[in-house]
Amino acid sequence: MPPSSRPVRPSSDEFDSDAATRLRMSRIRRRDTKPEWLLRRALHARGWRYFVDRPVRGVSRCRPDLLFPRLQVAVFVDGCFWHFCPPHTHLPRANATYWHAKLLANRQRDARHDAELTRAGWRVVRVWEHDPAGVALAAVEAVLVTAREARARTRTRR
Repeated sequence: MPPSSRPVRPSSDEFDSDAATRLRMSRIRRRDTKPEWLLRRALHARGWRYFVDRPVRGVSRCRPDLLFPRLQVAVFVDGCFWHFCPPHTHLPRANATYWHAKLLANRQRDARHDAELTRAGWRVVRVWEHDPAGVALAAVEAVLVTAREARARTRTRR
């Protein structure tokens, strides 16, 4: 990617926070969040098997929350704050400029990962943490069923 098209990322020296804020932010989980756990539990109960937080070979630094390699489906459970959910994101008052740039960069990175995965033949499903578990399950399962049927069709043609 040419340097001019890269998102502008704020530098850490622009970020001035107190010790309490740093501690609180350091405790935010990268994986195994409650919405992710509920989705995994529901999918497993329905017989779907997957990998958790596994890198996708050939796609740079992309680690979907759930990965179905045989069906080539990648599932992301996006948090409202970190992925800049339009109805729920509110920028912190402290360092608002930093956070706005940071969260926009996160959204651009998500779009790049989606495009890379799609080019590599993967189906990408993104659900928000605020989606009810049943809605998220239905969205993911619809893509999984479609992918399984497509795979079965290609296997019977051989």
